[in-house]
Amino acid sequence: MFGCSYYFRGDTASYEDYLNPAYFQDLADTIDLVQETIAGSKYPNLAKWIGETSDAWHSGTPNVSDRFVSGFL
Repeated sequence: MFGCSYYFRGDTASYEDYLNPAYFQDLADTIDLVQETIAGSKYPNLAKWIGETSDAWHSGTPNVSDRFVSGFL
């Protein structure tokens, strides 16, 4: 299991940030690293869990994180 995942700071994010695939890469890289680490460990079949995850920290992005566009994340 690894901790929290937020793509960006909600109070400074823009509508365009929610459509920018570059924000997805950090989480994808982290998931790959966790999978590689577990695969090479004493317990290669250990289940993987993501704890808390959301699109933006700092209470989200007003009028964006509560809209359809947020679903792309």
